[in-house]
Amino acid sequence: MKKLFSWLGGFFDANSSVSSKRLVGISGAGFLYWTLYSNSSSHSDFAPADSLVWGTVVLVCTSLGLATVKEIGDLVSGFKGTKKEEEPKAE
Repeated sequence: MKKLFSWLGGFFDANSSVSSKRLVGISGAGFLYWTLYSNSSSHSDFAPADSLVWGTVVLVCTSLGLATVKEIGDLVSGFKGTKKEEEPKAE
């Protein structure tokens, strides 16, 4: 249980390897999939607004895209040798 709280606390720490952008993107994609799947068999009167669906798609794509760009940027800077030294974490 302590590991779970430590992992969840990592989403709010700027120096953590756990990415809050990735959490927002994955959870948003899950909710979007669930909403579209559950509304696929209902009447069109109960369908979500197109602007809401596209807003969620933009949020998910932006979140996952930013997380990917950051990872690639860290990887490239590591190859160039310009990556900053990380401070050891206190436990």
